Amino acid sequence: MMLSTWPTAIQEDGMKTSKWQREGTLQGTRLLLFGMLLALVSATWCAQAFAQSDAINGTLRGRVSDASDASIEGATVTIHNSANGLSRSMQTGLEGYYVFPNLPLGSYEVVVTKDGFAIVRASKVLLEAGKEAVIDAHMPLASVSTTVEVSGGAPLIEPTRVNVGRTIDTKEIENLPLTSRNPYNFILFQPGVSGHPNPELGIPRTINTNGLLDRINYQMDGMVDSQQDRHGLRLFPISDTYVREVQTVSNSYAPEFGMTSGNIFNVITNSGTNDIHGMFEYIHRWVDASARPILLSPTAPKPELKLNDYSANAGGKLIKDKLFWFGAYEHLERGQPAPVTISAANAAQIGIDPALLATGPGLLHGQFVDTRVDWVINSKHSAFVRYNYFRNSFPFNTNVGGLFALDASSDFKDKAHVIGMQVVSALSANLLNEFRFSWPLRSNSHFPGALTGPGPAVQIQGTANFNGTVMAGDQFTEKIPNLNENLTWIHGKHSYKWGGSWQENVDLQKADSFTQYTFPSIAAYLSAKSGANPRSYSTVMVSNGGTVPSYHSVFFSLYGQDNWQFTPKLTLVYGLRYDKFVPPPADPNAPFIDSRNFNSPGANFAPRVGFAYRLTSKTIVRGSGGIFYESPATNTWFNTLLNNGNLSSVSLGPTSAGAPAYPTILTSVAPTGTPNDVTSVAPNFRNAYTINTSLQLSRELSSNDSITLGYIHTGARNLEFLSNINLINPIATLPDGRPVYSKSVSASTRLFPQFNNILLQQSGARSVYDAGVINYSHRLSAGVQVSAAYTWSHTISDAPDVNSFEQNLPIEDPSNRLRDRGNSLVNRPNSLT
Repeated sequence: MMLSTWPTAIQEDGMKTSKWQREGTLQGTRLLLFGMLLALVSATWCAQAFAQSDAINGTLRGRVSDASDASIEGATVTIHNSANGLSRSMQTGLEGYYVFPNLPLGSYEVVVTKDGFAIVRASKVLLEAGKEAVIDAHMPLASVSTTVEVSGGAPLIEPTRVNVGRTIDTKEIENLPLTSRNPYNFILFQPGVSGHPNPELGIPRTINTNGLLDRINYQMDGMVDSQQDRHGLRLFPISDTYVREVQTVSNSYAPEFGMTSGNIFNVITNSGTNDIHGMFEYIHRWVDASARPILLSPTAPKPELKLNDYSANAGGKLIKDKLFWFGAYEHLERGQPAPVTISAANAAQIGIDPALLATGPGLLHGQFVDTRVDWVINSKHSAFVRYNYFRNSFPFNTNVGGLFALDASSDFKDKAHVIGMQVVSALSANLLNEFRFSWPLRSNSHFPGALTGPGPAVQIQGTANFNGTVMAGDQFTEKIPNLNENLTWIHGKHSYKWGGSWQENVDLQKADSFTQYTFPSIAAYLSAKSGANPRSYSTVMVSNGGTVPSYHSVFFSLYGQDNWQFTPKLTLVYGLRYDKFVPPPADPNAPFIDSRNFNSPGANFAPRVGFAYRLTSKTIVRGSGGIFYESPATNTWFNTLLNNGNLSSVSLGPTSAGAPAYPTILTSVAPTGTPNDVTSVAPNFRNAYTINTSLQLSRELSSNDSITLGYIHTGARNLEFLSNINLINPIATLPDGRPVYSKSVSASTRLFPQFNNILLQQSGARSVYDAGVINYSHRLSAGVQVSAAYTWSHTISDAPDVNSFEQNLPIEDPSNRLRDRGNSLVNRPNSLT
């Protein structure tokens, strides 16, 4: 549940199916309909109505009619935004309709004039991100000097929304408590989505999006903000000091949007206006007022749980009605200590310095910068340019606390730069073009800290980890130049929209470098340490980090859709989307044959349809359905390039050929008598997609309260799964029927005896998600706003997730994939936010 309070004086500145469906049934699917509903008129103006529209702008549309509801052709409609001086005018068409697409967010005045009719004026018409304000006007006969004044206002129910989602508005952004300083936690404040908030700057954990794990397309101002290597990661940490609104859609979005089968999470940044506005905020947490960590020894002193955060933003005009500026800065310092639980007795026996048993003094140092310039070039053209910077220095970040002594930890540094821009051009009264471009870059790495041991790293199972780290030497750098081009043509009852997107994923990755000895007991470790038995370890693991040169992949899409004003009560939007995901070049000399080429599926056509219909002035029914392709994680290809059969890491037993004596640190991975493991991708790899359907009923309960009941079904197809394809000829069977395979490698135990394990990334896993949603809203009244959503859901899948942030596991039985069929990792039957 979400409840926000603020003084009333604050201004508004700011398939369903229980069976697996066959793949072939989708190939013949054609254009479907995806919908919106226009409001019925019961007074001079109808209430505003909203629908999913542009990625970062808003749209004003409506119908002008006389007192008998006959259409008025040739009426002049003029809109004006006093915050930035933007004004536009157009005349209604034959059937009285008008549309102003891609408008900057904010409050508008709308004026309609026609000879022989009264002038009608509506003020405070608020446009929010990705929404449409539908303003229908009834013009009474009167002299030209007569003016009818009507105040606008947000409706309780959104008559034209067909998707499942909501917009988190400026009031909520400014007033909801956010102690994590992480706006990505707002993703949980929408119907049909559940998960766990993140107290740090990362993403929320184990998010259920249409029954899938962490499938989210993160965007900022409609531009790329998703890390591409694994599912569910944002590319760029953000600060709520420059967030204006958040557009969230969890199911059934229009063909314009894609690259995911889960959730769209689009952050809209703030901008300057004609008025100077700003904010300063300081947050402090006293250590004495903080609870002790639950794992901390009762005799240990309380660690530094400090928090110091200060932030500020400001915006205004450079030239009135023309040029505007906005800037924001936040500095966050937050202690995140982690108690070490290695027993003092075991540490003394091992010989670990007591100072290395102190609580890990993790301390996050984060800085955020945002600058933005908006330019209203003239009545037909507008643009903005934005730059963002982020930096995070985090000592004692990884392998800290628990059974890790301080000398097993590693530090972390992270930085990112983003430049983005948009140009919107009204080419004519009925033709509008929108162009967006951004270039985000993120780079991070783990490295040895001040107390990290010299190595080799030592693990005594169930007892302690010390003397070095296995989490250092890695590197991740990703830049994603990307662009979006959209063209809108207004023609009678139709609003046609065509466009596409393109992004190049330029990745540079390197794995950790280390030598780690694992011992079964303290006695075995002491035996090796003394030299009595330098090979008393269980295994020694060596990694040289691998050598994968920078690799590039390209994702692009094309779409077309039509917003059809079918009747005054019904609007339909139908469209088709095409996605293409081009992999990087494979290694033609890879030892394993499947790693020498990457398949690039091409038949990724996604038709979509929906409708919304007003049953009464207070009741709306809406439904939608369609196909949604998700982009593959680039780790699908990276893991194949890294683990292609050439040695980059090896695990040796004490009797293996080339096994070193403790404490030898191996600086290279040399061939041994044991064949290497391989990770590859299937030659018939296909892109995952979902078939989404939803049905909703919204009802206005009172002047300030509404409720929505909804049902959602999602069937996922061609999900990625991981299987060891090299195991043959089981030597035994477990009581439940699972086979047991030999650990020895030979032609009788391995399909390809030149390799040990071959983990093949394949497509073909499936999941089914059914959910019922109840959403209650109380709009701002007496300084209180409430939004509460309850979701009942059930998710069944037949394989663990692959290449997501939180899971990358093979199926448990290589001979029978259906053994994994059951409740999904994200199955969360009840959720209330």
